Amino acid sequence: MAFRILFEICNLIFGIFLYYYILDQGNLPLEKYEKLQTQLQGLLAEFKISGEAARVTPLRSVTDLVDTASQRGIKTLVACGSDDTFNVMLAALKGRDFTLGFIPFDEQSMLAKILGIPDLFTGVKTIAGRRIEKIDLAKIGGSYFISFLEFGVMSQQLKNAGLWQSLKLLSSESRSFTIEIDDSYTVTIDGMGGLVANIRSTSGKNEGIANPTDGNLDLLIVERLTKTQVVTYRGAIADGLLEKVPNTTVIKCKKIRFLEPRGFSLTMLGRVVSKFPVTVEIIPHRLRMIVGKNRTF
Repeated sequence: MAFRILFEICNLIFGIFLYYYILDQGNLPLEKYEKLQTQLQGLLAEFKISGEAARVTPLRSVTDLVDTASQRGIKTLVACGSDDTFNVMLAALKGRDFTLGFIPFDEQSMLAKILGIPDLFTGVKTIAGRRIEKIDLAKIGGSYFISFLEFGVMSQQLKNAGLWQSLKLLSSESRSFTIEIDDSYTVTIDGMGGLVANIRSTSGKNEGIANPTDGNLDLLIVERLTKTQVVTYRGAIADGLLEKVPNTTVIKCKKIRFLEPRGFSLTMLGRVVSKFPVTVEIIPHRLRMIVGKNRTF
């Protein structure tokens, strides 16, 4: 009880400096999750950046925990878990002003590579260093994201499919997409699918595509490919490098309204985020993000 009272007093006085860590097991085995949690607690104490740690449970979602942090006046949220943990946390901000951090529990994390924090130790050290960059924030409906969305036959589907299944998917019939750009013109393109990118694992300071500091979104749509092209460019599509695939339309813009086909899904890491019709737009330099010195942008 005394500790809780002390915490609340510190929160009122020094709230801007306190960290709120959201711990998410995700798909990790419980034993590994508990081990990572113990390591995390030790490192936070070592680097003197302890704050309040809250675990995601069936009764406390990421959204609930973000609401709790907001009510307590905490200004720095740190997602500890997978890319999906961070994405859900970001979507739960609802316009509220936080500085965000990320500590990976997943060795395959794309976001960790982007931010230059390949492991738990580096993640904690990065939070302690508190190097903050302002990056573009993307909005879809009433939610937010920083990475990219996919539609149609794209990277996440191919990563989860075997060789023959992926070749079959890439050889399927194309769809007709009708999309409005920047409230000024509408395009209709027959294609297999595409992506809306703000940032990705290959993003760099000098990249023309998916630069999270250029104030733009990049819309890439792949048209139907020949069988030879399917075999040749399967890897590029699986890596999300659609600009390297022939017959790819690339449009740099600030606002995209997906119109047709109605009910078609937009996904993030395989999770359905929204469906056509929906609007995606960029908010330049809106997000304060704690980044590593080896970040890719």
